[in-house]
This record gives sequence, C-alpha cells and structure tokens, in this order.
Amino acid sequence: MSKETQEVKSKPTTKSKSRTSHKTSQDRAIDSMLVSGEEVILRAELHWAIYWKAIAVIVLSLLLLIMLPMAAPLSGLIGFVGVLMLIVAILTQHFLLLAVTNKRVLARYGLLQMDVVDIRLSKVESIDLERMLPGHLLGYASVVVMGTGQRMIRVQYIANAEAFRRYYNEMVLAEEGNEEAEQEIGRIKEEAEAQERRSSKRK
Repeated sequence: MSKETQEVKSKPTTKSKSRTSHKTSQDRAIDSMLVSGEEVILRAELHWAIYWKAIAVIVLSLLLLIMLPMAAPLSGLIGFVGVLMLIVAILTQHFLLLAVTNKRVLARYGLLQMDVVDIRLSKVESIDLERMLPGHLLGYASVVVMGTGQRMIRVQYIANAEAFRRYYNEMVLAEEGNEEAEQEIGRIKEEAEAQERRSSKRK
C-alpha cells in the first residue's frame, strides 16, 4: 500500500514538471510581469508570415543563380541579405510578445532597442487592427493599442489579432452593464485557455 501511495503522489509532480517545461520564453516573460491577482486573458500568436519576406529574398537569389550563373556575386549578396532577414525574423519571434490580462496590456518588441510596455486597461482608448493585402490573404494583422497621452503599441504579424479587438470591445460594453458582453468575455477566456492547452500538447 505504501508503494502505491508513493507512486500516486509522484504522478502530479511529474505532470507539473511537464507543464513547466512546455512554457516558452514568452510565457515565462509574461509570468514575470504579472502582479498579484492578475491573470492572462489572451496571448498573441505570431503568424508564420513573419518569415515570408526573408524566404522571398532567398528564393529570389536562388532563381537568379539558376537563370543567370554569371550573376553569381549578385545572387550571393542577395542570398546573404535574405539570411540576415531570416535571422532577424527568428529573433523577433523569440522576443516579441503581446498579451492582455484582466488589468493591463503587456508588450515587448524591438531588437536593437527592446521596449517593454504595459498599459492599464483603464488607460486604453482603442485597440485597432492594421491589415495590408498579404495580411488579408494569409490571415494576420498588426495590433495597434492606443493609450491616453498619445501612447501607442504596434505589434505586427499577429494571427489572433481579431480576438484582441473583440475582447476590448466586449470589455467596454461589459463596463456599461451589458450582460451579453460579460458572457462573451467569459467565452473568450475559455477559448484562450483551450488554445493554450492545445499548444502545450503539440509541444
């Protein structure tokens, strides 16, 4: 009996360790920014399109090399630029984060000058989306958070950008006493938790 009891007790520990190991660097950074009583409602999902420019440049250099072998130096230069763009995209995906909690909007962006910004929800004036033609075709957008005093956060290549704007709009309506908006906020929270569980299982 004692051995069985010890095995049962050890299982939750293993499970908790696996959950911790599934956390990305963005998750750990967001957790370190949270204060007492604060919980994450939405985390930004970066779209794979963050790599499309670098891939296009690399493909262009390969096509140039195949079609015009005499232009090998130019092709090499273009390929080198494409590789640099790819490295920048990888670093951007690693460091970039955007999240909405029940109290604030949290963001981290930039490479040479990395900015870590948080805006209280009461200070947010609007959450807008910017979407060019590639964004419409591939399904991503830039999230623009406007705060009081001309403070602005702009984060590109967000796959679930619509969810950020929808949550903010529902939150504003809930503050005005709209019961349907409060139910919608609860549903958004459940969807975000389900998405987080699915992503952790894939990892």
